Amino acid sequence: MPISATQAWAEAAASAPKDEVMLITIELIHPTFVENGAPAPIRAVRNTVDVNFRLEDGAPVGGGTVVPFKAIPFEIDYPRIGNLGAEATIRLDNVNREASRYLGEAVKLNTPIQAIFRGYLASDPNTVGQGPYKLILRNVKRTARQLEGQLAIARPQNMRVMREVYDMVRFPSLLAVS
Repeated sequence: MPISATQAWAEAAASAPKDEVMLITIELIHPTFVENGAPAPIRAVRNTVDVNFRLEDGAPVGGGTVVPFKAIPFEIDYPRIGNLGAEATIRLDNVNREASRYLGEAVKLNTPIQAIFRGYLASDPNTVGQGPYKLILRNVKRTARQLEGQLAIARPQNMRVMREVYDMVRFPSLLAVS
């Protein structure tokens, strides 16, 4: 019987060395996030200090390069079923310095903000350990201290559901005539 993801995560976390830490990052990309004519995504790491990480080769902006992620505290609520399927609320603290110059223009366009999550081990900043997970950020609201929005899967109809190729060589009993 397969174990659940939460049980597997709990077992891995319990058996991992105590000095091995997973750093979760988020990258926000939008056509209006531009600086000096080049795309300027907002990159945050859930940490107390800024960290440089290498992006995967297929990343939309700066693929394969080492880029800085700002230490910005953020939290994500457990997903629930909303208007566009599974949605989760995300809150980023102290983002006025990073996001205020972009958000005014971003809300004027009818283009959602792309949010990419990645997990890195603190001991290996050159390898993406988890992800990248691509979502969209909608219904963004800014208060004096934090940014809050709804995360959803960008195009759930385009997701691959079946990851196995079922052919007669590997699965002969599935194709047998009864």
